[in-house]
Amino acid sequence: MFSEFENSDQIQLIATDGLVDFYPQFLSKIESQALFDRIHLAENFDQNEIVLFGKRIKVPRLEAYYALNGEVYGYSGQELSAKPFPNYLNEVRIRVEQQTGQTYNALLINYYRDGKDSNGWHADNEKELGQNPVIASVSLGASRMFHLKHRYDKSHKCKLLLESGSLLLMKGTTQHFWLHQVPKTKKQLGSRINLTFRYIK
Repeated sequence: MFSEFENSDQIQLIATDGLVDFYPQFLSKIESQALFDRIHLAENFDQNEIVLFGKRIKVPRLEAYYALNGEVYGYSGQELSAKPFPNYLNEVRIRVEQQTGQTYNALLINYYRDGKDSNGWHADNEKELGQNPVIASVSLGASRMFHLKHRYDKSHKCKLLLESGSLLLMKGTTQHFWLHQVPKTKKQLGSRINLTFRYIK
């Protein structure tokens, strides 16, 4: 998928009611694998609980949250416990800032253990993120499908294979008009680590 853009530095996926840019080769294969291994070995992940339709359920993936100055963030009835940025993750944050021209002070890492782990349809529209949040997402490890769909015009949708080392940037009014997900799959897949950088107001 998107093989014709293999050597592209940047692809604009969405320019209607928001902006979504894709950088297929933000990190090299060697850099991606080294970063995946380091996070996998060095960081501690939690399986948090959220409130969905009035019930508390376990999030279908593992998470870890980091903030530069203890910025508070949470979603769906939970507040994440912030850890200080390790130096090596702060270096990644700075590199993402340089690539995207945006500022980030927080990082939520999603750890998908296999194809059964997922992230359902949602928008990153928590009040802590401000009016038009910018979300920069770096993928490491196993490739996973990523879906986007317009909230009001069902003909507007997009599917993308997020491969290791790629960077996806959502900005502008994207979170107002679009939903996104990483769906479950029955395919036998390895683990995926997803670094989602954001700015907490």
